[in-house]
Amino acid sequence: MLKILVSFRLLKIHFNARDAFAITLALIFRWTRVKLPSRNVELFIRPNTKDRATFKEVFVAGIYNTPLPIVPQTIVDAGANVGLASAFFKMKYPTAEIVAIEIESANVEMIRKNTAAFRDITVLEKALYNKKSFFRIEDPYHATNSFQVREVSKHDNHDIESVTLDDVLATKQWATIDILKLDIEGAEKELFEEHYQNWLPRTKVIMVETHDRMRPKCSYAVMKAINEYDFILFTTTEGTLVYFNVSLMTVASHT
Repeated sequence: MLKILVSFRLLKIHFNARDAFAITLALIFRWTRVKLPSRNVELFIRPNTKDRATFKEVFVAGIYNTPLPIVPQTIVDAGANVGLASAFFKMKYPTAEIVAIEIESANVEMIRKNTAAFRDITVLEKALYNKKSFFRIEDPYHATNSFQVREVSKHDNHDIESVTLDDVLATKQWATIDILKLDIEGAEKELFEEHYQNWLPRTKVIMVETHDRMRPKCSYAVMKAINEYDFILFTTTEGTLVYFNVSLMTVASHT
């Protein structure tokens, strides 16, 4: 009972009482659908997957609920899994445009279901990387939230192609990425090792989970690139590092 009360209080931080109660009931009874009555939103949780744990991280623990000095208008959700982070961002920042990037096709289908109630969400079944590449998808941990990619030649059999953040900026004609959320199972190492000089200084907030247990020196690559620009480590939440680009935050605060 105490855990239930704690969860309900945490949910009320960013949900009204009706929606918080609905989510609490769904978690108690392990429902596969969560209906938020005041928002006309329905979220889906697959049984026998990591979806429920992800749901708790996003909506109960609030790992992306960092107070920001800006109102984000452009968000990249890379490693979007089943779209729960995208749904959370859209509920918190309803005017934002979101690009959700995910490599695994069953997860992509779930993203579309979990974000069906929202507008301005583009779903890309691609791998975020630092250049044009081709990949095989691997599942070394036999889970639904930790798929990894292995780069192969374009002449080899491959499951998926890459997209870069420069591609996103150009296609969407965004001046900045206001939030870059990264949970890409080790591929952050390559992302921050090369070809970041255009998109990184145009990014306001980075929320990144590093995966050194999968790819040694991921954290080093991230911090080395970030330290070339005017970022500060603002906070950490459940293993996610949150960086602010001080230069862009200062500009935003005066506009």
